[in-house]
Amino acid sequence: MAGRKVYHAVPNKGAWAVKQSGATVSNHTKQSTAEAAAIKLAKAAEKAGGSGQAVLHKKDGVIKSERTYGGDPKRSKG
Repeated sequence: MAGRKVYHAVPNKGAWAVKQSGATVSNHTKQSTAEAAAIKLAKAAEKAGGSGQAVLHKKDGVIKSERTYGGDPKRSKG
């Protein structure tokens, strides 16, 4: 089973980005749209049969909240 897909909504050069494994997935002008995109991607990972997590950051980069969708891959044993 694949691990959890983690998407971060982070500040990026005066705007916002959604990143996975350090790579930029999408760019946004507003924090709210970046957060919505990260949540949508995390939910899509769950619907695809895995698990997803959206990690939402504040303007200063500190984690504001985390949302997890699907089972915990560490607890799932086939």
